[in-house]
Amino acid sequence: MITVVLPTRDSAARLVHVLPLLVPAAVDGLVKAVVFADAGSTDATLAIAEDSGARVVQASGDAGTRLAVGCAAAKSAWILALGEDLVLPEAWRTPVEAHLAGGGGKPAWIAAPGLFGRPLAVLASREAVEAAGGFKPGGDPLKALLGRLKPRAARLRV
Repeated sequence: MITVVLPTRDSAARLVHVLPLLVPAAVDGLVKAVVFADAGSTDATLAIAEDSGARVVQASGDAGTRLAVGCAAAKSAWILALGEDLVLPEAWRTPVEAHLAGGGGKPAWIAAPGLFGRPLAVLASREAVEAAGGFKPGGDPLKALLGRLKPRAARLRV
């Protein structure tokens, strides 16, 4: 159902925190694939990708460029794209499943805690991402895409 896209560059230390959060959702079929859009990692990032069964696509450039390449490689109808810091709340799955079940196909986003929490991840159909022009280089790619997806995008409460 979902392809998770991770913009990586020497991200091994952060991957050990986010990948275990995806495993139960992968076992249950919610997460169909994980794509590492990697900018030439020299640490254990690529070994972690191989061990986890993730697909790796090479993509030089900033996080926006890597997310664009990663989304282009996604095969699922839905994409969950994380920011370069690869942070995902432990309770991410419940609101994502609820949104997919009743969100009417609308894009959504997961925010950091707080009233004005920054985007940590964007959940959108491949069609919505493409219709909004996809991810672009420069700045905060999640925030920029959300700006083009709004007002249709819903904030998921985690």
